[in-house]
Amino acid sequence: MKKRLIGFFSSVVCLAIICSLLSVSACAENGVTADSFGSSGSKVICVAHRGDWQSFPENSAQAVNAASEYDAISVDIGITKDSEVVLFADDTIDRMCCDSNGAAVSGKVSNMTLAELKELYLREGNGSEDKAKTDCKIATLEEGVQNSGEAVLMLNLNSDELEPVLSEVERLGISDRVVLRFDEKADKIIELKSKGNLPQTVGNYQGNIIFLATGAVKKCFDAGIMTVELGSANGHGVLYDNFMMKRFAGNGRAMVSMVSGRCGKRTDNETGWDNLISSGYSVIETDYPKQLTEYIEKLDYARSELERYLDIYAETELSAYTTESETNFKNAVSNAENLLGGLCSLSEAEDARYSLQSSYNGLTVGEKKPISLKFKFTFGRAAAVILCAAAVIISQIYLYKKKLKNKSG
Repeated sequence: MKKRLIGFFSSVVCLAIICSLLSVSACAENGVTADSFGSSGSKVICVAHRGDWQSFPENSAQAVNAASEYDAISVDIGITKDSEVVLFADDTIDRMCCDSNGAAVSGKVSNMTLAELKELYLREGNGSEDKAKTDCKIATLEEGVQNSGEAVLMLNLNSDELEPVLSEVERLGISDRVVLRFDEKADKIIELKSKGNLPQTVGNYQGNIIFLATGAVKKCFDAGIMTVELGSANGHGVLYDNFMMKRFAGNGRAMVSMVSGRCGKRTDNETGWDNLISSGYSVIETDYPKQLTEYIEKLDYARSELERYLDIYAETELSAYTTESETNFKNAVSNAENLLGGLCSLSEAEDARYSLQSSYNGLTVGEKKPISLKFKFTFGRAAAVILCAAAVIISQIYLYKKKLKNKSG
């Protein structure tokens, strides 16, 4: 009895461990982590620009907390006079800060200690003197991390800020939760990456010269930087054509920011996102993370519906249908398979599902075509063939031995 109980409880413990591991694996597979920026993928990643700055002051702990439900949050890095790492976009405090009475203040972040900065108050939203004082204060990187939930923090910094940032990242033990994004050219970012074991890092190319763009992407990939931000104000430039974007397919991720105008001046809404995703961009920085997240959810659903329709129609027997309708249907199936094999936009997924359904409904019975039977290999069929062959061989051996026995008799 004792042995049975021990065996029972051992089984329960093992099952619990397996379920726990499966749960962790599922979370890592379905959610966005810092490692998601180190590989390719069909999952579109939403990056909330400076947190939810339309509800709280940009880069504040409150704005970060309000954006913690999204995939990633981009925050700006500042270094104080006493080498503390804070979340702040400008070199000076003029735009975002005021004193306790709401009066304007001035000064450089690098000339002030953390204690001095903590005496100030942040203005609403993205600041300026016409914005009202809030109760929010400048946040440290540690406070940003504490308020970011499961979201990835994308740290926007310059190369001269790297040392204190790395020191703080190491102290907080968050190297697997952050992504570094430098305001530097690709060659400089690669040089920084080569000097130390950096967290996941974003490469960069801003311009409209095809050989420089493709060269920067290749250099980044070779250096292990698998997400590269591209930017150009030219809406029809080389950064949006197939020749450029096919470099990312199956290799890494193309990132674009909707907040600087260097997205070909596309609008920061569903129309702009759909166009960029169709081009091949899978990481999008936006001022409207709630709406982009809703778009991504609709895209994920459209992909699942496309896959469901493909499963239903893919094995359709086509011998009875006209060549023209058969060709249309096969093209729709092929297009659906190609889209599901990589990145696609909401409009592409919905159009592909409609095309698949309409081409199936449009199959027309015509003159009967000769059917060429093809053997489809499966384990069961192979086993059946082997068993049948074995039975034939055994029966032949039996008959042969019986024949010999009759002769000898």
